[in-house]
Amino acid sequence: MPGDRYWPTIVFEVGYAEPYDDLKDDVKLLLEGSEGRISKVIIIKIEPLREGETEVQRGFVEMWHLSEGRAKKDGGRKVIFHNYPISGFTFTNSQI
Repeated sequence: MPGDRYWPTIVFEVGYAEPYDDLKDDVKLLLEGSEGRISKVIIIKIEPLREGETEVQRGFVEMWHLSEGRAKKDGGRKVIFHNYPISGFTFTNSQI
């Protein structure tokens, strides 16, 4: 980006029909391509509905950062759907 533009601190990469591997490729492009100007990328993956389903049943969240010039996942994945409505999920300040 030209020098007179700002980079976001955190980017949300959301996918529904997009495969998880494509989301990871996007994360790598964002973090590695920004050379650390973007500090975190959060993947929100919502699994597409299966035949007969009328509400989202499955999904997860992952947080990524840049470490030694490479995109790395922060810890594990947080499941956001368990066949019941989202009651909330949290990340600590140290994770953000």
